[in-house]
Amino acid sequence: MRDDTPGLFDLPTSGRFEPARLTQARVRVGMSKTELASEVGVSAAAVGQYEAGVNSPRQDVIARLAKVLSVRPDFFAVGRPLARLDTVHAHFRGLRSARVSDRQKALATATLVWELTFALERYVKLPDVDLPTVLPSSSPAEAAGLLRQHWHLPDGPVKHLVATTEAHGIVVALRPLAEIDAVDAFSVVIVDRPIIVTTPRRSENVFRHRFSIAHELGHLLLHADTTEYSASAEKDADDFAAAFLTPAASMDAALPQRLDLAALDRLGRTWGVSPHSLILRMVERGRTTESSQRRAFQRLRTVGDPSADPTSAYPGEVPTLLKKAAELSGQCGAGVPALAEALKVSPRAVRDLLGEVDQRPVLRLV
Repeated sequence: MRDDTPGLFDLPTSGRFEPARLTQARVRVGMSKTELASEVGVSAAAVGQYEAGVNSPRQDVIARLAKVLSVRPDFFAVGRPLARLDTVHAHFRGLRSARVSDRQKALATATLVWELTFALERYVKLPDVDLPTVLPSSSPAEAAGLLRQHWHLPDGPVKHLVATTEAHGIVVALRPLAEIDAVDAFSVVIVDRPIIVTTPRRSENVFRHRFSIAHELGHLLLHADTTEYSASAEKDADDFAAAFLTPAASMDAALPQRLDLAALDRLGRTWGVSPHSLILRMVERGRTTESSQRRAFQRLRTVGDPSADPTSAYPGEVPTLLKKAAELSGQCGAGVPALAEALKVSPRAVRDLLGEVDQRPVLRLV
């Protein structure tokens, strides 16, 4: 079995260097061309030429690039499926505060998640993508109702939203803040496979997590033909999430007649949404006023626990599709080492993409 240390036998053959792979690996770790050049011992101009395809690095430089970027040297070889960053577009949350480099870093993560999905599909049949076609004239509420109908969901709460989403062919990945901190959550479609990526900032509270997933589903349905950021598109996705998780007709029957935080807390736990979301629904349904809403929000800030209800307490809200696929792949003789070989990364990197927590004790010398 190959270990995690790149060897010279891994180097791509002369003339077979893929410039886009260097961009992908560099951007994913958040390094600038200048920073990478300094670590590798070449000029920033040289790194730019490598990524532009003007020149290819020597084999000794490839080995240093691989070491700095934590990939195998043959990661840079041509011949594997590749989603180029400049052709992949996404719907980002928190876009206005995110730099271009932040968005590119998030996309680099998404492309590697897609490559893992593609590798798994060589051994395991993943669920087909099952999303309805939404007419351009459809409102967010109409699209939400259509998705509920298409997925044969009952009128009540959407149980196990992430599990339901994955069962319909949409990959959900929870990535560390260090990778996509600035964008918080986003959705992307790569070669017809929708991928939703979110962070612990969203998943630490199951209600916020569920709303984010529903928000991204809204983007996938309502904004499939555009990735331009706009406040109206974000509002549409929020309206979709609210209508999908708490349909108006059901809320008319379930919401209290007056603003009662204790009653909303109980109702929220039944429907898997936050009291904040239900207060907004009360305003929309004419059950309370905006001034009462503001006072309720102020009270929630003083009594609420933002870290309550962690996602781990809700098994159906933890992504499992890729992990289960990897387990089945392993039963077919294609375990983590084979997946690492396909992606040209270390087995440790594959386990990380699968969301497996490293349980090994940490050795500290004192």
